[in-house]
Amino acid sequence: MRTGSLARGGTLQAARVKGEPNKSLITASLGDAYDLEWVNIANPDADPQVYFVPDASGLAAGPFVQAYDQGALRMSRGEGAWYFERKMYFVDTSTGRDSGGRPGRGDGAVWELDLGAMRLKAVFVSGSAIAGNNPDNITVSPRGGVLLCEDGGGVADEFGFGDRLMGLMPNGSTYIFAKNNVNLTPQDIASSGKKVAPEDYRDNEFAGACFDSKGHTLFINIQTPGITFAIWGPWARGTL
Repeated sequence: MRTGSLARGGTLQAARVKGEPNKSLITASLGDAYDLEWVNIANPDADPQVYFVPDASGLAAGPFVQAYDQGALRMSRGEGAWYFERKMYFVDTSTGRDSGGRPGRGDGAVWELDLGAMRLKAVFVSGSAIAGNNPDNITVSPRGGVLLCEDGGGVADEFGFGDRLMGLMPNGSTYIFAKNNVNLTPQDIASSGKKVAPEDYRDNEFAGACFDSKGHTLFINIQTPGITFAIWGPWARGTL
């Protein structure tokens, strides 16, 4: 694909698990894997409509209705996506079950799609908020390391309370890369020159993680009150 290709148009498609129409992936286990095929969406601009599927009902997007009618798979809350070396990484922010056992209301998962084999695999499934508290945005470093931005409203761990940046290990475990510790006092606001309220922002999400083209610097935002950080290596000493 070349720059400008998307402007020429194309065909919207949705994924379907081979041999398992309407496969639900709103709960998952680490290592779950499926072969995919694709169905065409005839009207990408179709209006939302009331639609009923297991464990969820109500107003659904028009493209989803067309996809599901053709047996497409279903995730709970698809958010971040990233391409790296013939693989796509997708985040489902609420894969799993909540404390009441309701599916699709858990702590999240990461799926890896091998574009050559069209094989989808769960490479991370959070078993608790400590392991991963509703990951949202995702990025992959030029060295192949996966980094997740949490959007769960903060979690208390050994470093205190706050949302986090979580690194993903090849075996599906995670580690804390950074933590939101932004708790602004009136003095902090005055010295920064910003016009924001002095309050505790530790429950606000990291977002927009990406590396520069040479892989030297990681840029990351805290969505509210709006702060951008630049973080540099040496990355070769770790998984990123």
